[in-house]
Amino acid sequence: MSSFLFIAAWLGAALRAQALGILIPAYFDPGPTGTNWDSLAAAAGRVPVAVIMNPNNGPSTSARSSYTKAIAKVRGAGGQVIGYVYSSYTSRPIADVKADIDRYNSFYTLDGIFIDEMTNDSLAAHLAYYGELYHYIKERRPTHWVVENPGINTLEGYLTRPAADTLVTFEHFTGYDSYQSDAWTQRYLPTAFSHLCYSIASSVTMTNYVQLARSRNAAYIYVTDDTANNPWDTLPSYWESEVALIEQLNRQAATNRPATLRIMVMGTNTATITVAGSPGRYVLTGSPNLEKWQPIATNVSAAGIYAVSDPAPSKLPNRAYRTEQ
Repeated sequence: MSSFLFIAAWLGAALRAQALGILIPAYFDPGPTGTNWDSLAAAAGRVPVAVIMNPNNGPSTSARSSYTKAIAKVRGAGGQVIGYVYSSYTSRPIADVKADIDRYNSFYTLDGIFIDEMTNDSLAAHLAYYGELYHYIKERRPTHWVVENPGINTLEGYLTRPAADTLVTFEHFTGYDSYQSDAWTQRYLPTAFSHLCYSIASSVTMTNYVQLARSRNAAYIYVTDDTANNPWDTLPSYWESEVALIEQLNRQAATNRPATLRIMVMGTNTATITVAGSPGRYVLTGSPNLEKWQPIATNVSAAGIYAVSDPAPSKLPNRAYRTEQ
């Protein structure tokens, strides 16, 4: 009978100072070279990245090979891609929104849906509209992530109904330095909130805003120097600095809480390891002798939890696991 030695390295998020991800409205076509989307894929291997794709104010009428390839690159690097639809604050017929959702599902392999132009009031009809869309998405793809964008502070009911998994509670070109999130948001995990800041020319201001997001219980932040009319049609000039900053902050956060490994052995053939720890990037490694360590999987999940199967135990009398930055 095989025996196993299991080791967990120390990682984690600081008290209330969670690791960060980037939610990027990527409203630009990958094109034949896909340069900007290649940059997104590269970042997805370093920090949690969620890309909002928007071919033509929605999915358009047919799939595009450039998007298919770009999506595969981002998802292959560990990132997520979600599809843009708009709701016109419930004035758009819900059947039209559902048709866009169905087109995304038929055209591409995605991780969820982004619903723009969302109401933020308590009207029962408005809550029902977004609740219906939420259930429509989940019924067709239960694992899909539903992100909705009122762009300002909103009501708790949109989460509790539920009508969304994540809410964008700030989207503007000014005011983030003095922005105050509603008190009720502190009762939820940071992954329920995202903030988007555009027309931010200074990389110094970008740095300040990224750090502010951590204190405002938001798991996702994106800052760009792109400007209106469409502030989401290119990556910022300081993109690499923004990714590097978030990566650095996540590594710092990962030193303050232990990660835990939960291992289940399926017969003598496979070990299933569930890792719960920092949402920052880290690698699960395995070793037969505590000397030579081989990478098994890389975590870039904003939730900091993932599971992986390792068939190696069937070949080894002992097997050690650890997580490392």
